[in-house]
Amino acid sequence: MIDIRHLISMQATADVFKEMNAEGSSNNVIEYYKNMPDDFLNIAGRHAGIQKEHLSIYRQLVRGENNEFLDKLKGFEHQLQPGDLILVTGTSTSSKTLVKLQKSIYQKARSSHIAVIQAEFICIDAMPEIGVSLRLISEIIKNVEDNWRVIRLKSLKETEFERLNQTCIYYLEQPYAILPSAKPAKKFSYCSELARKVYINSEIKECGIPKNNIIKPCDFDKIADESSKWQDITESVRGFINFCIEYEDILNFISKIYINGVKLNRQRFDERKKTKNNIKKMVKKGIVKSETAAIINNKTDELESLLNYKFWDK
Repeated sequence: MIDIRHLISMQATADVFKEMNAEGSSNNVIEYYKNMPDDFLNIAGRHAGIQKEHLSIYRQLVRGENNEFLDKLKGFEHQLQPGDLILVTGTSTSSKTLVKLQKSIYQKARSSHIAVIQAEFICIDAMPEIGVSLRLISEIIKNVEDNWRVIRLKSLKETEFERLNQTCIYYLEQPYAILPSAKPAKKFSYCSELARKVYINSEIKECGIPKNNIIKPCDFDKIADESSKWQDITESVRGFINFCIEYEDILNFISKIYINGVKLNRQRFDERKKTKNNIKKMVKKGIVKSETAAIINNKTDELESLLNYKFWDK
């Protein structure tokens, strides 16, 4: 789960180092940042994408002061949690056409896209031309019909959240494609297929998601409408989602450290994979001995086994 106060502190430190190119302990930098005049913090806030009306909240956050954002956040009895599914209908012609086509399969079909909650206000989904990526819940809700809904598996335990979180990250940057596959696709994703395999590969039992060769958004509509294993939590989390939309700029600022950290994990993985491929080529050319290559590769594998996140194209 995301520690918002910790992320705020980390992001403030990162911003200060970027602005000042400073040396010294992070605590000293944070203290320096807290004591900066409002005008300077306002400039930093605008640079970070904070709306004018939220600059006072931004200043209070980076100074570690209580504010209306944190007060409202504490006030929600119901929030989103890992594994929640967002079912939406896009406003584009292609989205509306998809819904119409699905009605021949399920008469109550209404969704054209599915996203998975990865952590609190951060989702993961698969989009054409983008593939699998992390996005704020506010981005998912943009440009969709008002009939979106959120469903939750009743039997899901809090002890399973971390496994769901890691599985979501596992598929990061997987390319988008729609191809038949009753089992979790190893090299591609589309929105509803991604949602299914996050549950399957997290070993969540009795989730009731069908094993069709092509799993469609309307399959999740049917789950929402008919399955006793899932509950519609739309109304209980609507206030929290509206809060996420209202404070999108603040949440975007807060989430940068987390999302950029995940992206750095992915980048480092790509670099290690490239190194292993280069070593393999050097062995073939006789530049490196196979024994030496084996030692390097074993050390790399040992390092990766200790990491929190692993990726699909290992």
